[in-house]
Amino acid sequence: MEREERRNAWERSLEWASRLIDGIARQVPFFRSIREAFTAEGEELVNWGHAEEIAVLVAQSEKVEGPPPGPEVQEAFREMKERSVELVARYSRLRPREPIGEVLVLDRPGWIRANLDSFRLIFRPLAESYRRTLERWEAGGGAVTALGKRITHGILTAQLGMVIGYLARNVLGQFDLGLPDMEDGGRLYVVYPNMLKAERNLRLVPSDFRLWITLHEVTHAFEFASHPWLRRYLKELMERYFGSVSLRLEEIGLRLKPEEFVDARRLDEIMKEGGLLSVIHTPEQRAILAEIQAFMSLVEGYSNLIMDLAGRDMIPSYEEMSRAFRRRRELKSGAERFIERMLGFDLKLQQYHVGELFCREVYENRGLDFLNLAWKYREYLPTSEEIRKPYLWMDRIAREEGEHIVHHHI
Repeated sequence: MEREERRNAWERSLEWASRLIDGIARQVPFFRSIREAFTAEGEELVNWGHAEEIAVLVAQSEKVEGPPPGPEVQEAFREMKERSVELVARYSRLRPREPIGEVLVLDRPGWIRANLDSFRLIFRPLAESYRRTLERWEAGGGAVTALGKRITHGILTAQLGMVIGYLARNVLGQFDLGLPDMEDGGRLYVVYPNMLKAERNLRLVPSDFRLWITLHEVTHAFEFASHPWLRRYLKELMERYFGSVSLRLEEIGLRLKPEEFVDARRLDEIMKEGGLLSVIHTPEQRAILAEIQAFMSLVEGYSNLIMDLAGRDMIPSYEEMSRAFRRRRELKSGAERFIERMLGFDLKLQQYHVGELFCREVYENRGLDFLNLAWKYREYLPTSEEIRKPYLWMDRIAREEGEHIVHHHI
């Protein structure tokens, strides 16, 4: 009896939601795209065409003052990229084995299109796990009908589209690793409307700020171009992580009222809570996740160190800009929290500082050349414990380098 009541509640909620969305969609373009996502057929976790449409609508829903990026803006960033290449080479002492890619100045829809393939790579294994989750749920007596599946797929498509759209409104710069096709990687993206917004809101000197952001992304490019094995390593980690996921799917019909599907505030709350999906971590996943977090902490921490070294010497308003930008970084959006929780990363602010503290400690105690040994071999990367306790890594690498030198001499 109780199971039947739960089934009926599920059906009623989905039917009401479907009628409500269908009615509003006739009048508002955003909800028209959502309606199409809800009515699409297919077994995929996400309908990517509809997710892209929703992402673009969300990204463009925030008005940005200022002109679109023209050829003169593109040329200015090309010059800043060339200057950044010289600065990073001088301050990092890294020597790229691959060309540093071109810098592309994008609007928000352009950034969305540039990253769709990477999002597909991430969510492809999640789709298979999602299918298995629904099958287990049905086998246990869960109320999953054709309507239920369609509505659930629609909500997941809409949620991911909104997340990508929110991210497109906040990303300033990006180094494209080239996932899934590493041959296409190496490009640097600048999202020009977001840069204009940050300059205005944080009251920054535009020329200084744009060089600073370009410097950050060029440093990432140097890290990977100087050590090509890093991209393969990261791709392998990501594939292992997402290839072993298990999902928990919540019964949306029992915890959402139909009108909440079109309530922007409630949808934001749902995103902060993890949406409809959250990852169940196995011991294997936790170990892989620890590797990913340690690696990304090192990548970000190293880039911030080089930015600090070059910025203090070369950027007049560096100190004021650095303080303002660090405050901005501490304020995570609901979309960022959602995607972290949904994918199981759930990163805390403290972890963003860990890599910075690690690199600073090694640099001050052993120097830059010793810190650069972290990129030498896969085995030299700091572990999840060492990234928090730099002295452990310094002691281990000193021993291994000493043994290597002695062995090579003999």
